[in-house]
Amino acid sequence: MCIGENVFPTAIAGKELMRHLPYVEYETLFKDKERFSEHALRARLWIKKMQAGTGSSITRTTYLADLLNVPKEKIKIGAKGTDLFIEVKDKRYSGIKKNISLAEVQMLQSIVDSLKGIYSEIIFHDVVSVETKEAVNAIWNTPCLFDPAKTYFEYVRSTKGLIRFKESVQEYQQTVDDKGDLSSNRTSPGGHGFIAVEALCAAYLKDELPENNHKHLIGVVGNGEDLGSTPDSVIFGWMLQEQIPIVMITTDKTELDMKGGQISLVKDNDGVHVTIIEKAQAQAAGQLELFEKLGLRKEDKKSFFNTNVAVFNYEVLVPLIRKLIEEVGEQEFMNIISPDLIQNAKQQKDKDGVVRTYIQLEGAMASSLLNLDRFWREHCGKPIVHFVNVGKQNRTRFFSPVKTAFDFFIQFHSDRFILDMDTMRLVDKRKGSLPLVELKNAYYNDVNNVLGSFRGVSTVDLDELYIEGLVSLNGFRLGGKVEIINKSGKMIDLGSVKEFASKKISNVKKEL
Repeated sequence: MCIGENVFPTAIAGKELMRHLPYVEYETLFKDKERFSEHALRARLWIKKMQAGTGSSITRTTYLADLLNVPKEKIKIGAKGTDLFIEVKDKRYSGIKKNISLAEVQMLQSIVDSLKGIYSEIIFHDVVSVETKEAVNAIWNTPCLFDPAKTYFEYVRSTKGLIRFKESVQEYQQTVDDKGDLSSNRTSPGGHGFIAVEALCAAYLKDELPENNHKHLIGVVGNGEDLGSTPDSVIFGWMLQEQIPIVMITTDKTELDMKGGQISLVKDNDGVHVTIIEKAQAQAAGQLELFEKLGLRKEDKKSFFNTNVAVFNYEVLVPLIRKLIEEVGEQEFMNIISPDLIQNAKQQKDKDGVVRTYIQLEGAMASSLLNLDRFWREHCGKPIVHFVNVGKQNRTRFFSPVKTAFDFFIQFHSDRFILDMDTMRLVDKRKGSLPLVELKNAYYNDVNNVLGSFRGVSTVDLDELYIEGLVSLNGFRLGGKVEIINKSGKMIDLGSVKEFASKKISNVKKEL
């Protein structure tokens, strides 16, 4: 792989290559929103939220213990979506303040859409792991915010247009030891590639589709903690109207997206196909600096950044996949859609006291979809995967992942966003990219620490934030670019610093 020679991210791909990328800008579709929303009325929306990972980058044991008023030793970590909560209050429902998890908010989004008649049917499908299954099922047995006399399971079961279909459980699997053999000494999940494989196999396996019916059926896979990960009726209606089989949602790359995957075109002897270039690949090729700058330089076009949201139009996909199975057989089909292996090496001390390295066998959802697309291009002469790219002004509507404790703070505990109780979706008060934030201390990995240090902080005018060391900014209004460096090794309350007595900081660099 060499960027600019045989691999071309969209930022540097010329017109001739871009002809091979079937994409549309969301903002273009939105201009015809009434027509596409009309088509979406017949959609049966099959929603899969990925709640299979535990999100180890965000420490939340103390946060949960305080919130649930239980000892820390009794806390069992689930998924980020089940472990992070937002306080809601709405007189139309319980009329009292209540903490509900982000996973619960996502369920309420779908219930609201159903009650408003935006789609003909909403079908819930839980994607869990052995670690998170209990936490997700607990939500189903929680009193429904809209009707506390019923649990969510009872509410969905008794409401026309709502269905709870099934759950998919990601099991742990063997790894490869330093001798190249499969080993059970260390086991690990296989990444979200299995979700794409399952979604594609549902197109031909009996009883894997809800009611075994693919008419008007749209499947969507999104992150379990991201309240923007269910695209809107404009995209679903467009897919039904234009008979689009598969869509991957991308967004304009920003400085927040240095590490993630960029949609790229590969030109080789077999023609042109689409792939995703990740940071690790660029680093291995000695092109990390170029990779990071792509799409941010003045001379570049947009770089399409993968959001990990995929949409499947089974009305189109089922006959296509079933015909392919007839031609190549099930085993070859599985070979085609298998994701590329991500060789994730991990060290651990085994029971005999010896430290060994194990390769975790992981695969990504995008890899599975693009492997199918490559086959389709080579054997059918056209792509099967299409792309909808979301501009910066609409980014947070479709892509608001909670990857850090600060992400959780800014979305649910600052003035940058509000939760619209009419839609159960976040409203960005400053549309566009979120601030570029770097907090240089492991202290800020903990949700409780971040909420404590940034309590009541205004971020709506913040562009960049760099903090080194321990500081508390409670009640501050931040704006522009703010850089605070504390090398004392102790926590410093900025409110006690004389020059910051006004609790307003804008375009400031300060070493304490």
